[in-house]
Amino acid sequence: MKLQLLALTKELNKTTEQLQLLELHETGINQSFDGDITPDEISELIRKQNRISHEIITIKRRIQKLNAKTILKAELIVLPILAILVFYVISNHYQPYTTDIPNNIKTRYLIENLQGTTDVVHKYWNLAKGTPLTVSIINPDHLSQDKIDVVKDAILSTNVMHIDNSLLNKSPSDGKSEYFEGWKGALSTINYTKFYVPTDFSIVESDTGPGQIVIILSNLEDPDGYSGYTRSIVDDSQILKSFITIYDADEITNNQLAAVVRHEFGHALGLPHTANPEDLMHATIQTDYPYISECDTTAIQSLYNNDTSNNGFCDTQ
Repeated sequence: MKLQLLALTKELNKTTEQLQLLELHETGINQSFDGDITPDEISELIRKQNRISHEIITIKRRIQKLNAKTILKAELIVLPILAILVFYVISNHYQPYTTDIPNNIKTRYLIENLQGTTDVVHKYWNLAKGTPLTVSIINPDHLSQDKIDVVKDAILSTNVMHIDNSLLNKSPSDGKSEYFEGWKGALSTINYTKFYVPTDFSIVESDTGPGQIVIILSNLEDPDGYSGYTRSIVDDSQILKSFITIYDADEITNNQLAAVVRHEFGHALGLPHTANPEDLMHATIQTDYPYISECDTTAIQSLYNNDTSNNGFCDTQ
């Protein structure tokens, strides 16, 4: 088709040149043109010129359509390949559920035992079955509702995620581990414990702090660099009240806030710190996956069964 277009272009140029010579002959400028030229011959050349021009336009349009179809076909071939490549890159380099948790979010907790003993490991809420645990959120610095919602989700969410063990440095490497975004979802998997594990939470926003667990969102920065602090009052092994303070709450990201709340709420439920740096309950939150693990729920189950045989909760993976 391109060769045909080239031949027509040459013929059009030749016809146009002939017409120009005829015009020059008629005006007497060019005396070298022999013979008499009739009007019919001139008209015929003009018709020929128009016909060739039309054919050229038609062929150019066909070429454009063919090019468009070729590009479309190429896109239809290339796009699936690109999609596969993108999926491969995401699958191998993007880690689902990762957060912007820095390596050194420090936390601490304190147990005040009314019995005077200090070696309290097993502590739990002794509630009647089905009784909701009241949680108060105190917001003296008037943080946004978005921050309040993050705190609530870290407690009330029932979302479950399954993360590849290869990303967690756990075995078997080809398996997956189950994690929870909120404590309600995690605790709902626990059955048959000696003491009732609270699974219902009544959350209120109040400056008076009437809840059994009180969460204070502070804009103040802790002088020792801690992001979260939990102080629990216990009578023997039974938790009577817990106070959680989140420091610098307006400056940390929502993901960081959620991680700190999950960690401190674990203390408020009775969990101590673990020696495992990959676990949510490590004293310094440094895992890329600061969610509630099966190990954490197993530890809660052990605590509420008053099982004293295991003191090293989640110390190993």
